[in-house]
Amino acid sequence: MARMFMSSVVMVALVAAPASTPAPAPAESRMWKVTGTDVMFVQSPKDLRALRGNKELFGLQSRKAEFLSKFEAEPETDVSDWEASESLNVLSVVGPWVSYEQSASGYTGGAHPYAHTGYVTQDVTKGKDGFSLLDVFAEKDVLAALKADGFVRKHIDDEEAFKNAATVESLLESLGPGEDCVGFEYGLDSVKRSVAFHHVEGDKVAVRIAFGYFGEMCRGNKFVVGVLLPIPKTLRPAFDRAAKREEGFLMKDAKAAKAPSVQFTWEPPKPKTP
Repeated sequence: MARMFMSSVVMVALVAAPASTPAPAPAESRMWKVTGTDVMFVQSPKDLRALRGNKELFGLQSRKAEFLSKFEAEPETDVSDWEASESLNVLSVVGPWVSYEQSASGYTGGAHPYAHTGYVTQDVTKGKDGFSLLDVFAEKDVLAALKADGFVRKHIDDEEAFKNAATVESLLESLGPGEDCVGFEYGLDSVKRSVAFHHVEGDKVAVRIAFGYFGEMCRGNKFVVGVLLPIPKTLRPAFDRAAKREEGFLMKDAKAAKAPSVQFTWEPPKPKTP
């Protein structure tokens, strides 16, 4: 697939539930239970939560405290010119997998500001780093799809190593950043977790993989590669339910599904008046 740059139905849920189940969802929200699990998703315009009973496994709004904790400066530090923002935009939900775009930028001292945009996929049943594309799809299929991609091939730095690459890691090592400054060198983690699921095409699913930038002069850029991967039989039902928006949704339907997004900002406290 060519390179791409990418910078259910709403209903009122009124649930009469015993005390041990999650509280009713707010208006203009939808709820669904992940088949074969005890995980319930609750989606509203400004939040997506995954619950096991009353325990939250994942939540967009819950990230605010973590975001704000990054700006607790040492005493006497001048933070008057600091600023920061972070946004989270849900891209797809398949079974217990939530994929979202995370963008962060700001200045917290030093020579220059920071900026980063990428995708994150999280298995809400396994914690922050519990998902890997290479654990749920055959690595040989991921490798073959990347080798066939035109954008990837434009960045071959070592033809022989590219041809002989037998793993995704060795393939990425054979690529260079090119004039557009793609961070393939650091891309194994991107292939594993910086992904989203776009649409189902026959017996395959279109996967978007977001690679970061190579050097600071390119900070903030992301490069999205699209590949088609055969869907393992065990995963087909979850992708079918997401494609129908019965449980979750795919990236191509994110707008129609009213996929939620949030944005957090931080500014230095105003000086105390004498």
